[in-house]
Amino acid sequence: MKLLAVLLTFASPAVREEHSYPPKGSGQQRADFERGQANQAKFEQRLFTEAGFKPLPDMIKAKRIVRRSLFEDPYMMLPIPGVEVEHLSDGTVTVRVVGRAGESEPVKLPAAAWRHLTSLEGKILTPRPYVPWDPPKSDLPSPPPPPICHGWIVRFGASENAVQGSGSWAQCGGKDQPGMAFAVEMARLAVESHPSCKFDPTNPFWSFSTCFTPRPTPAKN
Repeated sequence: MKLLAVLLTFASPAVREEHSYPPKGSGQQRADFERGQANQAKFEQRLFTEAGFKPLPDMIKAKRIVRRSLFEDPYMMLPIPGVEVEHLSDGTVTVRVVGRAGESEPVKLPAAAWRHLTSLEGKILTPRPYVPWDPPKSDLPSPPPPPICHGWIVRFGASENAVQGSGSWAQCGGKDQPGMAFAVEMARLAVESHPSCKFDPTNPFWSFSTCFTPRPTPAKN
């Protein structure tokens, strides 16, 4: 009976896993926060490299000034490429589409396009500052699982003045969150640089996908 009681104790859903959280404002809490941010940036930029982009450290070494976006559809099933806007040393601004199959020829944009684009980025490409927070109380119930939401995700990258930037925007987080205007503008610049495509401001990311996502080749009999 004692053995059965022990087994039931371990199997009971009321038994909670113990966590040890660093105190608010401690060096460990700050270190954990900064490590998490660095790992998130590495993850985001690895996705760019896997999608066919040159690594940002290489862009910085070559003193190239770029802003880039990588799009993921709501079900993460389509091989959607990304877009890169570059500001050249002579003042020229170009846009190109980059994917696993290679990159398109750069298309020249008006100089004002760069100024407008960078005015939209705000602080989405810079690390968030550390703000101490209270660790969760051990006697609080576990939070419920988040609701399922399928929406677009857009990753960002930047290189300028030997500084690397990283960030992201998710449609499930709400339309008014920082990053949406920047993501939409990146999609618009790419689509409108392609004469055979039409940009739809009501469905900006589907516009990009429709224009640039490779279509499967029909099998030959």
